[in-house]
Amino acid sequence: MFSKTTLAVLALVGSSVAQFCPEALRFGSLASVSPDPIVLGQEVTFTANFTCAIELGYAPVYVDYTLVVPAANNTGYQPPIYFGRRDGPSSGIDTFTVTFDPTYSPFTTYPDAQYEVILTSTYAADSDSYGSTLVSGYTTYGVSLAQASD
Repeated sequence: MFSKTTLAVLALVGSSVAQFCPEALRFGSLASVSPDPIVLGQEVTFTANFTCAIELGYAPVYVDYTLVVPAANNTGYQPPIYFGRRDGPSSGIDTFTVTFDPTYSPFTTYPDAQYEVILTSTYAADSDSYGSTLVSGYTTYGVSLAQASD
């Protein structure tokens, strides 16, 4: 049988674990991009972490990955590049690999543009009155692109 002291300690430990997940991580985070800078025409691996999102009750149904030039630096001719929709990872970690086309005109026309990966997480918010509603939120991760050397 557990004593009251043991139960109190377990309650404190449980609450301290939850404190390691700040609300800012409710939409997950892009843990790594490898290689960085991204070398066009070569494989790049993305690893996103949704462990805190799941712990905080925002388990993603699906996740979208988009490469964008931030508005402050965009000439208006650099459209977003949508490169992945993935099912929400039940393990909390999503890892996948893509290759960006080095001949895509925005990459060749604006080779020094700054980029961000937008990680959009969509989760189901439940309501007793209205059922489930899909809600999205996002985080950003700055990346650099480089042309492959011959």
